[in-house]
Amino acid sequence: MSSIAANNINVIREENMSLCYLLDRLEAVNWLSSFGGQGDDQVEQALHKFVHFFGLDGIGIRWLQKNELVSFIEEIRLENDDSWRVLRHIPEQLRQQTEQTGRSRLLSAIADEVPAVIFQHSFDAIFEVLRPYGNKVVTTAVGYMMYIGGMACAWEVLSDLEGWKENPFLYLVSVLESGHWPLGIVNRKFVVI
Repeated sequence: MSSIAANNINVIREENMSLCYLLDRLEAVNWLSSFGGQGDDQVEQALHKFVHFFGLDGIGIRWLQKNELVSFIEEIRLENDDSWRVLRHIPEQLRQQTEQTGRSRLLSAIADEVPAVIFQHSFDAIFEVLRPYGNKVVTTAVGYMMYIGGMACAWEVLSDLEGWKENPFLYLVSVLESGHWPLGIVNRKFVVI
């Protein structure tokens, strides 16, 4: 790890205890340990809480079968993902709020380092599980994990402020901790494997 990266991680850990705790959680995830498992009630509750937070009520859950994963990844398009229509604006809202509250340095450290931390802790496990499905599935999975973890950490920067206290991305982190992969909303169903 470079001295810049180490400094950024120290900034993250020192400036916000909830971020420190969240990084510890992300580093401890047993990535895709329940891959292919079906019907976990806690996972479904977390997904429902996530969509409810963003006003996407009436969304069901679809448990993807292992043999559907490759074709699902090939066919998914963000522009067709109901959740992406809401989520695509969140990074800009986070950036604006951190600028207004003088927290840009911390958000910048998160953007620089959290994806790398998640990559380092997730890639080997994800590769081991998803290698039979091809490189595109592996890289897509790692990208999702970095996005979810990065967004959860970025939101946590503002979690002491009114309107930002509930971090909806923590629901997705709990899905990752359960060993599953939340894939997004397609045809009014939150797809998960």
